[in-house]
Amino acid sequence: MLVNKRQLSEIIGCDESSLTEWQKQPGFPVRKKGAGRAGNIYETSDVIKWLEARRVDSIVGGPTSIDFEEAKRRKMAAEAALVELELAKEQGAIVSIDDVSKEVSANYSALRAKLLSLPSKTASLIFTSKDLVEAKRILEDAIIEALNELVGNREEDTSGEVEPDAQEGDEGDVEATTSPDSEPMG
Repeated sequence: MLVNKRQLSEIIGCDESSLTEWQKQPGFPVRKKGAGRAGNIYETSDVIKWLEARRVDSIVGGPTSIDFEEAKRRKMAAEAALVELELAKEQGAIVSIDDVSKEVSANYSALRAKLLSLPSKTASLIFTSKDLVEAKRILEDAIIEALNELVGNREEDTSGEVEPDAQEGDEGDVEATTSPDSEPMG
């Protein structure tokens, strides 16, 4: 519905001076600019939509809710953060998510391959082992070797020793099921 300023102020419940101030803001819908005393003509629905958009922007922090200085400050802060991020990247202090993802994927693939190769690598040795203790040592050595290869530590730990915490419960089980005179597992 097309109305003049007085009619619009009555419809939306504000005074005419508020309408005059709003007209100065970008995007305020004036259907027809009047010359002199004729005054402007407004489409009521367009003005109501503009008021609603303005209200939403003020709630969620849209472009009409900040002034120019605040926008300039935010832009400068964002640009500074970007420069700092690029500098940290050049210095090697940060890495991209894609690079980390590729590295982790490659490590998981290598781990999978190593674990899948253990049965074929150790089966004959375990089959010909003298007892369960020797079979366990063979398997532990193969696992330690595979893990050392994955972390780049090529030195082999062939001692067959397990950390004391892991050894406590395992030793009792092995001793209870084997004896010094036991026969080969195969």
